[in-house]
Amino acid sequence: MEHIQSERDGNLSILTLSRGKANALNYASVEELCGAVAAAAADDSVRGLVLASDRPRFFSSGFDIREVFAYDRDGMTAFFGRFIDLYESLYHFPKPVVAALSGHTFAGGAILAIACDFRIMAEGDFGFALNEINLGLSLAPTMRRMLVNAVGPVHAREVMLLGEPLTPARALEIGLARELAPAGQVRDRAIACARFLAAKPPAAYRQIKRSLREFGGPEDTLGDRATLAQFLDMWFSPEAHDARQAVAARV
Repeated sequence: MEHIQSERDGNLSILTLSRGKANALNYASVEELCGAVAAAAADDSVRGLVLASDRPRFFSSGFDIREVFAYDRDGMTAFFGRFIDLYESLYHFPKPVVAALSGHTFAGGAILAIACDFRIMAEGDFGFALNEINLGLSLAPTMRRMLVNAVGPVHAREVMLLGEPLTPARALEIGLARELAPAGQVRDRAIACARFLAAKPPAAYRQIKRSLREFGGPEDTLGDRATLAQFLDMWFSPEAHDARQAVAARV
């Protein structure tokens, strides 16, 4: 694989983002992650998953601005459809999933992080932001449920409507981060957390996790591909177009 590293540590699968300076997500990296997550889910010898980064100071900056912002509607349909497949496969992964957030975690990167069961975050001058509102976008339904599942409805409102980066201390305070660690220790602490969870009875873990994921009722069985057209309408609206142009001009 070109954009991620996949390795085993005992009964854990560790997927490490390794693309460019800031692990910006493009179609190829999302496709690689989809395949690796599916393989880990299907492998009975894998008892847990860790999602990490090898980039200094970044977990992921989100979508690759130069590539993704240039997609036409057909291109964005293909890309965002696979991104939906990715974060929903992490959210519904039938085994423990822990994110090692060793640096800045923004937008699409933050979506992947909240899809995980727990997050270990680096201490320091790093930010975590779901800043879609600043791009003229609303989170898709499963994204919103993932955020509420991670931090509760009151703090989810803060994260979604303010669109400002959370400090590691604030992330810990609202329950987004399970613990903070020096950046160089985040990966090891995430592996330790995943190993602890992987030792739990797997059928019980899977059932409890499923029940927590489905707390909202029957609508939670619907995936975000069902609302993909509405998201694309927002993405290609004049308001969102102007916001993207402003972001691209600053890069």
